[in-house]
Amino acid sequence: MNFKNQLKIAIKGLGMNKVRSFLAVLGIVIGISAVVTMVSLGKGVQKIILSQIEKIGSNIVIILPGGSKQEKGPPKFSFGMMKIKTLKYSDAIALAKQSSYIRATAPLVMGSAHLSYLNKRRKSDFLGTTANYIEIRGNKILEGRFFTPDEVKSLSKVVVLGKTVRDKMFKNINPIGEVIRINQKPFRIIGVIELEGVQDAFMDLNDVVFIPFSVAQKQMLGIDYLNAIIMQAASSDTINLAIKDAENILRQRHHIKDPSDDDFTIISPEFLASSFGLIANILTIFLSLIAGISLIVGGIGVANVMLVSVAERMREIGIRRAVGAQKKDIFLQFLIESIVLTLIGGFIGISIGFLFSLLGGWGISKLLHIEWTFTFPISAILIAFIISFLVGLIFGLYPAKKAANLSPIEALRYE
Repeated sequence: MNFKNQLKIAIKGLGMNKVRSFLAVLGIVIGISAVVTMVSLGKGVQKIILSQIEKIGSNIVIILPGGSKQEKGPPKFSFGMMKIKTLKYSDAIALAKQSSYIRATAPLVMGSAHLSYLNKRRKSDFLGTTANYIEIRGNKILEGRFFTPDEVKSLSKVVVLGKTVRDKMFKNINPIGEVIRINQKPFRIIGVIELEGVQDAFMDLNDVVFIPFSVAQKQMLGIDYLNAIIMQAASSDTINLAIKDAENILRQRHHIKDPSDDDFTIISPEFLASSFGLIANILTIFLSLIAGISLIVGGIGVANVMLVSVAERMREIGIRRAVGAQKKDIFLQFLIESIVLTLIGGFIGISIGFLFSLLGGWGISKLLHIEWTFTFPISAILIAFIISFLVGLIFGLYPAKKAANLSPIEALRYE
């Protein structure tokens, strides 16, 4: 018997009990739709990460305190939690002066902030830096200006608000010239900025306030070290040379001979992209494996349906064997039924997964206020069909083998 005829018989067999077939395939539908949704959303997250990193600039590098001896595990990105004292302001100055591949540097010092203006209160963070910061990041000045080098040197209590802070605390009010209290200390507002790109320290930099780093160090935190240094290479083509120079300069300044003893960590855009890409892939795989549990349940359901089908169709099997059908014909018939059943479930699951991916992307964009690019990779469809085929094949083997091994005489006697 050719494959076409076996396929027709398989489809006819499945149609004999539509409700039972649907219930059996339900687990496959749920599992496939979940896997497809996870793969699609995972790819969408990767695209967002890469686009955000591109916005920050391909020639921007962040230098964090702590190396293999100071920090165990991956580098800590939350500046406010860092207590390692290996980076100084003099390091930032030396980097910019001693390398032709480094265009500019800016120190970063961060702390928690309790903001108050009239009767309004807000929890936020303050970021202490220098005038170079806005040039390196290319931020957009919405109102007023950023602080000057003279204001940094003179410890002027001036502040630049992030756009979110302005919107929340100064709605319908021009904040320029107003006085806001940061941890009970008065600061004169001189500007409002809006930042784009990946979030520094993995926080919304539109919801922080910027103050001179000298004030942040001496009057707000009482420290003499930096939480990080942001460094701009001369161009994206020279970023590796800039990183190499930065490593050599810092090792020389910190009297480090063995690179394994580095007391600093340099985070490049390439490192960020690969790290976040790896995390997104791991999460996608992990969540897909969890979703795959329903595929196992669905496969067991398919096996049960096929065993019941074998029991109900014993006379049919006996008649087919009596008129010349071979064992392999019976085996293939029931195996094809099992595979067709799971492929139908896979097709339905892909369709539902497509819908869930659209809704999931829309939900993420609304929740996180980001621009979501819908992604539905061909690989997700291929994976879904391959999994569906394998589930049907694996869980259909035993029922098909049982049907093929039935004795024709016993099958004909079955009532």
